Amino acid sequence: MGFRAIVIAVCLVLGLGSAQAREFVVSADQAGLIRLPGDAAGVIVGNPGIADAMLYDSRTLFVTGKVFGRTNLIVLDEAGRVLYTSDLVVAQPDSGTVQIFRNSGRPETYVCAPTCQALPQIGDDQSWFNDMNIQRNAIRDGAGTAEN
Repeated sequence: MGFRAIVIAVCLVLGLGSAQAREFVVSADQAGLIRLPGDAAGVIVGNPGIADAMLYDSRTLFVTGKVFGRTNLIVLDEAGRVLYTSDLVVAQPDSGTVQIFRNSGRPETYVCAPTCQALPQIGDDQSWFNDMNIQRNAIRDGAGTAEN
C-alpha cells in the first residue's frame, strides 16, 4: 500500500473526507450565502423552524436564520448523493444590539444602526416580546399597527 493510499485511508477513518460536517453560522434575521461544489437538486434543513434554505441556482444556496439554535443542512445532487453537509448554527446578531433591563429583570432587545428599533429575541421579557411580535407581524402582513 502506497503512502497516498495510507493517507486517504487515515482521513476516511478519522472523518476527514469530503463529506465531513462543517459548521455554517448565520445570524437570526440575516441571510448567508453558500457556493456549492456541484449542481444541487435538493436541500434539507433538519429543523426548518430554526432556518430556511433556498437554492438561487444549482450552485448557489441562501440560508436565512430564523431563531437561535443549531440544526443541520444537507444538499443533494440529482442522483441523491450528498453534495454538501454542515452543522447550521443560527446566532444572535453580535453588533449594533442593545439590551434594556427594566423592573421585570428580563431584557428588551433593540438593534441600533443608526436609530434604535425593537428586535425581540428569545430570552427577552415575555410581555414585551409578545407585543413587539404582534406589531411586527401586523406590519409584515400590511395591517399597519396592532390596533387596526
